[in-house]
Amino acid sequence: MLKMILSGALGHDAEVKEVGKKKAINFDVAVSMDYKDAQGNKVERTEWVRAVMWKYDGQSTKVSEFLTKGKKVLIEGTPSSEGYKGKDGDIKSSLSINVKELELLK
Repeated sequence: MLKMILSGALGHDAEVKEVGKKKAINFDVAVSMDYKDAQGNKVERTEWVRAVMWKYDGQSTKVSEFLTKGKKVLIEGTPSSEGYKGKDGDIKSSLSINVKELELLK
């Protein structure tokens, strides 16, 4: 089993998209991490994670109304990564999570 748990803030309001008989709630989460570099200086790093919650026929997408820019969330789900070629020709990667559990934080 592969599981990821993360906490962060939404970068934009969630979007609901229909995909066949399912609906996907899409949003991006900024996860900030602090660490010290080799010289002992504090460094703050932000990773962006794409998140998707799948809803099937009859299931409500009402949660998307609460997923607005800046809202803090705690999410648990299955991670995946993807490589692609950027506009500049360099190889890039992105991290995403298929959300199983979501908690709105204060």
